[in-house]
Amino acid sequence: MAWFGQGKDTIEWEEFRDDVLFYKWPAKEIKKGARLIIRPGQNAIFFADGRIEGVFKDTGNFDIVTQITPFLSTLKGVFTLRGDTGMRAEVYFVNAKELLLPWGTRQRIMMPSPDVPSGIPIGCNGNLIIEFRDYLTFITKIAGVKDTFSLEDISERIMGELNPIISECMLDGQQAMGVNALIALQGNSRKLGKRIAEELDKELMSMGLGVANLNILALNYPKELQAMAEKVAGQSFVGDVNKYAAISMADSFGKEGGASVAGLGMQMAMGAQMAQQMMPNADNAQPAATEPASDARFCPTCRKMVPTKFCPDCGAQTV
Repeated sequence: MAWFGQGKDTIEWEEFRDDVLFYKWPAKEIKKGARLIIRPGQNAIFFADGRIEGVFKDTGNFDIVTQITPFLSTLKGVFTLRGDTGMRAEVYFVNAKELLLPWGTRQRIMMPSPDVPSGIPIGCNGNLIIEFRDYLTFITKIAGVKDTFSLEDISERIMGELNPIISECMLDGQQAMGVNALIALQGNSRKLGKRIAEELDKELMSMGLGVANLNILALNYPKELQAMAEKVAGQSFVGDVNKYAAISMADSFGKEGGASVAGLGMQMAMGAQMAQQMMPNADNAQPAATEPASDARFCPTCRKMVPTKFCPDCGAQTV
């Protein structure tokens, strides 16, 4: 511990900016008669001999001897009891305001998908709020070697961590994601943002910082992905087109007039043809039902397709 001559000094952070995390007061000696000024949005930390002596959060103008040192753990009474004229300690001003940092993926993340073997490129952006979690760790790892530390400095580390974290959180333990599931991520962006914040928070703890909140403003998809999702949805619909045609047929029987019966036959034939064309070919697929001939006609009495102008079972005229 080194002591210095009597004098007056003011300990303060004058050039206070919202994008700076902390400011280190340049002098390492606090002289007798010095005053501490804490402005709104600032906290003052007294640090000596590798330990934090005190953290002061109230705004105002304070006398070091009478209003500050009585609350410092090991430096208490340095001026008053010993009669010393000064003490060796460092003062760090930290930004206590909401530290808002816009973020975004530097390049699109290639998400593995069974629909696209090479992966689907996804990008996203939003805002996150940084906060102090451990002042001692922060001073030891960051403030001890720098006089100031801005959000721009920390953004480099955050952007480097984000891509793999986002990819892991999107997959959520899965090996791959389907096209429709990727599109649905936008609707679950709040839940996804919380998972990303939890993982990013673990990375920042090594610097004494943490993530208070993270939100996702937008997920960016290539145009081809939306078209692919619509195609997948269409294929799913066509897979049940025979069922749809059967329901339409039952509804049409309650109507009067030959036009409705004729339309019913066309619906059935078109539905069967579309289903046959759109169903994927696979070795383990079930054998397709026998399709009616192209010149098949519908018997409104027997409710079946026959190859003749008149039904061979009931004799009714077919359509």
